[in-house]
Amino acid sequence: MTSVSPMLDVLFSLARPTFLTLVLAGQALLAVGGIQAQSAVLVVDAYNRKVHVANQGNQKRPVGGLAKIVSTMVALDWAEASKAGVNVLATVPEYAPRIAGVASPDLQIGDQITIRDLIYATMMTSDNVAAITLGHFVGNDLLARLGKGGDPLAEFVKQMNALASREGAKGTRFMNPHGYENTRPLGGSTAADIARVALYASARPSFRFYTNQRSRKITVYRGGQPVQVTLVNTNQLLGVDRIDGIKTGNTPASGGCVVISAERPANVSKQADGSSVVYRHRMVVVVLGSGNPFGEARSLLAQGWQVYDQWLRVGRPVTDRRQMLSDF
Repeated sequence: MTSVSPMLDVLFSLARPTFLTLVLAGQALLAVGGIQAQSAVLVVDAYNRKVHVANQGNQKRPVGGLAKIVSTMVALDWAEASKAGVNVLATVPEYAPRIAGVASPDLQIGDQITIRDLIYATMMTSDNVAAITLGHFVGNDLLARLGKGGDPLAEFVKQMNALASREGAKGTRFMNPHGYENTRPLGGSTAADIARVALYASARPSFRFYTNQRSRKITVYRGGQPVQVTLVNTNQLLGVDRIDGIKTGNTPASGGCVVISAERPANVSKQADGSSVVYRHRMVVVVLGSGNPFGEARSLLAQGWQVYDQWLRVGRPVTDRRQMLSDF
């Protein structure tokens, strides 16, 4: 069973320097080329959690809409733990457009929309109002289950930070569900921490389904009448080089940010006793503060696979625990 944050565990119990470092075969190598000096980047393979490329990976920065990866996971964890599911309707609260920072082209005050479609809007088009509505609805439900009053967004953000902390993201602090830097103090994270939470999220098939679609029709109930809205994913790399997610983010403070994931076909290895072992290969790339996040992410993905393949050929050595994401 996938673990969730402490509050959501309760629900389950009720229900039941600027240079690029390549880590290769235990050696740290300097690299030059397509990586922009100002960017913070990290490339890690999902199944071994081995860091293959990193640059300023532990430098805390604004991450903009990448915060929505965690917002979505809190909502999905809540839906599972509470057994409410994702088909329940949530209402866009009056304050959502006011604090969103960027207007939503699709959602208005009083609109009703399912949690499922809110997640699509949050992840595919990075809709701030959708993320706030998620936080408002889930936060209110959590407060009700606790039998106390309070600010639902504050409760939701508390769960976001609890999830990040549980996944080892110690350099991360979220201040709101949408990631836009219009709160004080400012939040932030690191490339390594974003990789940690992205690995947690991408291990869930349901999460990957929300992030790997180029377009999606959702339904918004406005004045009781259904309105069809077509969402177009902001991730320009979907379908390129087997890229199947995950999330873009671009705010004045964060600059261009993106997290991508890609999986290559598994291979089967015959063992001496006649049995077979299946080896799967998935790479996650994080780029923060780039002037060309998509180009940089694609270049990093190719570089990551190259380093990964060399690592496999020499027997997957780990000569320093800091080569692993858990100790990076």
